[in-house]
Amino acid sequence: MSDADAPSAPRVFDVRFGPAESASWRDVSPNNIELSGAGTLEVTTEHALFSDARNLAPDERRRFALVDIANVEHLEGDTAAQVVAVRTRKDGREVLVWMASRDEALALLELLPKEMTPGFLELQAQYKKYFENLAAIAPKTWVTRSLVGLNLLLFAVMLVMGAGLIAVNSAVHLKFGANYGPLTWHGQPWRLLTSAFIHFGIIHLILNMIALYSGGQVTEKLFGSARFAVIYLLSALAGSIASGWWDATRLSAGASGAIFGVYGALLAFFARRPRDIPKDMFKQVSTGAASLLVYSLVLGAAMRFVDNSAHIGGLLAGTVSGFLLVRPFEPQARAVARPWVVAAVIVGVGAVLAWFAAQVIARA
Repeated sequence: MSDADAPSAPRVFDVRFGPAESASWRDVSPNNIELSGAGTLEVTTEHALFSDARNLAPDERRRFALVDIANVEHLEGDTAAQVVAVRTRKDGREVLVWMASRDEALALLELLPKEMTPGFLELQAQYKKYFENLAAIAPKTWVTRSLVGLNLLLFAVMLVMGAGLIAVNSAVHLKFGANYGPLTWHGQPWRLLTSAFIHFGIIHLILNMIALYSGGQVTEKLFGSARFAVIYLLSALAGSIASGWWDATRLSAGASGAIFGVYGALLAFFARRPRDIPKDMFKQVSTGAASLLVYSLVLGAAMRFVDNSAHIGGLLAGTVSGFLLVRPFEPQARAVARPWVVAAVIVGVGAVLAWFAAQVIARA
């Protein structure tokens, strides 16, 4: 055999399967074969083999046949983070590797296939349009951030007044506006709304605020801040009214009814405007939101102290309101405010909620 016929030696790159420093605790390693931290990438004439310190995935999952690799990208936005995305065509495996330098990244790219599939190019175009629209019509989520801040501030004030960090002092919660039938339905209806900003202990608060911040930001961007605020408040009222309708003597509070409404509105947007969302984002977010709602409802049904009636009431109001308030996710369409649509939803959903409240008052 001549030297020209001899197989070339494998090229091994030192890589990371994630940034050296995460920007926040929410960051996760962007690959789907259980790799993290520092490792290596070995490239031969037949395969690319990824390895880290743990190698939790079996060898065949970490080994990408070169003939199956397509849609390789060089993500060069930051000179300190030379990232190469490597994907398989058949089974959707994907690994992003952080290279040591730009020269290393370019050397890796020379060894990998250059093919871009039509489906991938279409998805990239969808993402480009989505983020362009997002930047143009929803640069900030001030309502979601304000709601989280208001809940945190009120909890701090109540804590100073003796509400309790973990153990609950119900007298303080009642003073600040918790939903309690004998008071709510006999002259203090404002508790239907104030109760949505009150929480029973730090765990209750943290769980709700994480859910609100995660789901609220994307929902506010899709609907716009004004419509998102309407959806949130109508869902909060619906949750409180449903809680009283189910048990008029129950002491209840918390943002969960409103939060269920936020996720219901998110699913309503996806149902009405599926083409405005990139396909894989549509699948991931809609599946995640639906799973969270089902899990929470099942868990609530198993725990007597969880007010599932408020969850269901908020979910229904948010889904209906969101469905009616959906509009195209494009700057040109958003330029026309159409306040009469928002007013009609407030009046219509508000009338239904008022009717249910009247039923509760009549039997209280």
